[in-house]
Amino acid sequence: MYECTFVQMATLTIAVLNQKGGVGKTSLAVNLGAAAHLAGRRTLIIDMDRQGSAFDWSSARREGSKLDGLAVVRADRALPVARLREMSAGYDVVILDGPPRLGDVTRAAACAADVVLVPVQPGPFDYWAASETLELLNAADEMRAELGRRPVVRRFVVNRASRGTVLAREASGALEGSAPIAGVVHQRIAFAESSAVGESVVTTDPHGAAALEIGRLWRAVRRMAEAA
Repeated sequence: MYECTFVQMATLTIAVLNQKGGVGKTSLAVNLGAAAHLAGRRTLIIDMDRQGSAFDWSSARREGSKLDGLAVVRADRALPVARLREMSAGYDVVILDGPPRLGDVTRAAACAADVVLVPVQPGPFDYWAASETLELLNAADEMRAELGRRPVVRRFVVNRASRGTVLAREASGALEGSAPIAGVVHQRIAFAESSAVGESVVTTDPHGAAALEIGRLWRAVRRMAEAA
């Protein structure tokens, strides 16, 4: 049975979690990791999904990239305390890219995180599925309380939104009352194009709309962690 034992992993630990697949967890994780790296933070992305998409992304990168030094490792099982401490030592930011299911791995990430981002695409199916992820976070909070830790900060990210659609405009109202929204990231081809070569929108087009949205999200997450 998984035991939620606390370990101080890093200055800032962000978990990107949702039990629903296809909501863009890995895209958010790697682009936030890239933003943190370019901001001068020693950054580690822990790929907790058995598919290993974040790890494959880093392997596709060419030498000489601005993302050289951004570390990505695989860990698709609930990690013991000693291993978490070993993996996170020396990093300022650790980003946990969660799997598309609920279980011990997701619970471990929730226990370790300072902030949990729950990406949802505009639409009722994603809103309903997100409620199960929030229930897991509530259960993780009970374990955190036993260790003297505050409830984990949780925020929705409306992801892959289409500009000008009714669903995108209604997202805030649909999610109201469950958790605040940290930001909105729109569907843009720049995300797929940059990911295909192991890059990020903040490196391929740093002044583009996609990079600006990721930059705003990174700054919002940093502020909420500092205020917690």
